[in-house]
Amino acid sequence: MKKVTDHITHWELLQIEKPARYLGGEVNQAQPKQNPELKICLVFPDLYELGMSNLAIKIFYETLNADPRLQAERAFSPWVDFEKLLRHKNLPLFSLETGTPLNQFDVIFVTLPYEMTFTNVLNLLDLGNIPLTWQERAEGPLVIAGGPSASNPLPVSLFMDAVVIGDGEEVIHEICEFLIEARKSGATREETRKKLTAIESVWVPQFPGKVRRRVYKGFADSAPPLKPVIPNVQAIHNRAALEIFRGCIKGCRFCNAGYYYRPKRERSVDNLVKYSQELLNNTGEESLGLLSLSTSDYCNLDELISRLDRNKLYAEQSISIPSMRMNENTLKLLDTAPHIRKGGLTFAPEAGTQKLRDIINKNITEEDIISVVKATNNSAYRTLKLYFMMGLPFETAEDIEGIADLVLRIEDISRTLKPRKQISISLSGFVPKPFTPFQWSPQASIEEFREKRIFVRQKLQNSKAKVSWREEYLCMLEAVLSRGDERVSKLILEAFKAGCKFDGWNEHFTRSGWEKAFEICQLDPQEYLQQKPIADPLPWDFVDFQVPRAYLEKEYRAAAEIAGVTDL
Repeated sequence: MKKVTDHITHWELLQIEKPARYLGGEVNQAQPKQNPELKICLVFPDLYELGMSNLAIKIFYETLNADPRLQAERAFSPWVDFEKLLRHKNLPLFSLETGTPLNQFDVIFVTLPYEMTFTNVLNLLDLGNIPLTWQERAEGPLVIAGGPSASNPLPVSLFMDAVVIGDGEEVIHEICEFLIEARKSGATREETRKKLTAIESVWVPQFPGKVRRRVYKGFADSAPPLKPVIPNVQAIHNRAALEIFRGCIKGCRFCNAGYYYRPKRERSVDNLVKYSQELLNNTGEESLGLLSLSTSDYCNLDELISRLDRNKLYAEQSISIPSMRMNENTLKLLDTAPHIRKGGLTFAPEAGTQKLRDIINKNITEEDIISVVKATNNSAYRTLKLYFMMGLPFETAEDIEGIADLVLRIEDISRTLKPRKQISISLSGFVPKPFTPFQWSPQASIEEFREKRIFVRQKLQNSKAKVSWREEYLCMLEAVLSRGDERVSKLILEAFKAGCKFDGWNEHFTRSGWEKAFEICQLDPQEYLQQKPIADPLPWDFVDFQVPRAYLEKEYRAAAEIAGVTDL
């Protein structure tokens, strides 16, 4: 088939919202190669604007295309209007670089950034004319997934030829090298899958066994993507992204990412300054985003900020720090970095009382929180957004009331500040995640979540703080998808057949489709939400996460001890 976009008229594109999402041809796009040995499509199961902000896509696109034998292209979930056009014209989903249908690639690498994209993955495969399950694929591309939501690969085991657990920088090249040799040797699809199991961190559903999380030990000395593709439409994060360190040492007991990206590995100030200049020069961006799980934890942040400021390429250049803790480093940053992009500050106290913050090991005090709020006086920061979780392990009614009390106290302080701050809070239900100390914890019911949320809103009815929240059913569903076993794969398939996709988008989430899928599969969500005895095996125990189970158990018991609970 010739380039798919040749079958779509200009008039049809004019009827589509943001048609530039589907045209390719962006600045810094990789040029097609003559007869590459392996054709790869990097797939992100959500909108172009989100995928073009995803750091993994940037890393893999640049490093794979640097190999003269490999051609890596991109595809993203089309919005509903463009999908409707493709299906109406019986056209397959295609790559942006060459308009090649997905089923004509050798391998599809799917990034799984969050669980609510799982049905989008099936939609992408369906639109690309690729059979949804690995058992049905006698030919066509191998479909390989990776990313934080693949930590427990069982929920996607029906759909993937293989799943990568952990950092992907090295393993993706090892897989490509292996696939080139497999093609040359004429290996069958089954033989190829079987041999993939020999690569560290690669788990193959057809040949399930133990697998070890991959850690990219060369991160500190590696270069970030320095010539990323410039989106045709504004990405969700409009900045040049520079990952300054990977990993976290804080040990929040609820946080899968904190354990997924361990250990902490930092790039040097010298290299980061050099990379920043090259990155800004290649992109023309005015803002440099310093990325990590919590940028204020970078050991030499003051020096880095100061040197970046002294080495500006142009006067308008600014620095964006999207993730900060309410601690002393942030206080110093607010005092010494007036050139940091101003707008809003976002923090995650997570809990309303000190006892619960100690239980979840959040490592900030109320004094820290208040100090950071006061430090914004006479600054250009005008908005303050706070994230809280409800239904945390060992939570009490006092803890829920503490959320409202803390917000009201912050609001009282903000009235004395100049300029006055607009406060907004986001409420979300706690989701127990695999490979965290709270992987054994139960999740509150939908009704309990709703009662807690209503209570907080009532306590804040006279407050001017804006309150938003995550729909309670979505919190329940995320827990099922993250703590699921092989049966959840069937659940996802049935949900897709019932019309579910873009589950993370409120306007497209179809609760009735998921309820129908639970009924068809005869699955009770409570089975995945209830307390798990520490002595019992867990579905994901076959994954060596390089964080000993004994350590996670010790941390869970430490949380319970603070709460005064002895029976686990």
